[in-house]
Amino acid sequence: MADVHPNGVRTLPDDVEPPDESDVAQAAEAVAGALARGGQTIAVVEGATGGYLAHVLTTVPGATSWFRAGIVAYTDYPKQLLMRVSTDTIEARGAISAEATIQMARMARRLFATDWAVAITGYADATAPATPTVRAPGAPGDTPDGYALVTGEIRDPVAGATVVAIAGAPGTGDVAAEDAGIAWQEHLVPAPDRDGYRRGATLVALELLLERIAASSRD
Repeated sequence: MADVHPNGVRTLPDDVEPPDESDVAQAAEAVAGALARGGQTIAVVEGATGGYLAHVLTTVPGATSWFRAGIVAYTDYPKQLLMRVSTDTIEARGAISAEATIQMARMARRLFATDWAVAITGYADATAPATPTVRAPGAPGDTPDGYALVTGEIRDPVAGATVVAIAGAPGTGDVAAEDAGIAWQEHLVPAPDRDGYRRGATLVALELLLERIAASSRD
């Protein structure tokens, strides 16, 4: 239901609709089953979805056996204070970027000592994020080693543009970091309103997570 656009975002046709709540719930149950079978745990950190990913996962019965924590880092301040997104990344690429989202996923996995972590950033509408007026104390200045900037310019806000990053054990992703394997994708999801956007962005995150869990079990 969503196109992957690693090098740009284009407008979706008007007739593309967000997924139903039942679609998202079904994906959450599939993730829950995969985690439970593998005896694995997860943490999530969210921006524009506002906690909806954590909500649908913890709606599944028995979630306490595999869901460890969820954080809503809605602005730059918590992204830097809690998730340690670097000032260099914020200034060069923005808080809604592959680089920032990857750093968020990596820190969530380390912070909560989980097998997997998911991070989501995006635009629920075409409004640009507010300019930070206060810098988070102790925020790292430089982008961590191993996180080269993705080629391209910072784009204007586009409703539905979403970045999802998954951090797993070393060797489970497409990008190697010192302490994790990272996979990330950029999607354009339908965003007729904020509820529709949250469902669409959460579904693509669940689908990517399920894909990475399945791939790791085959390795």
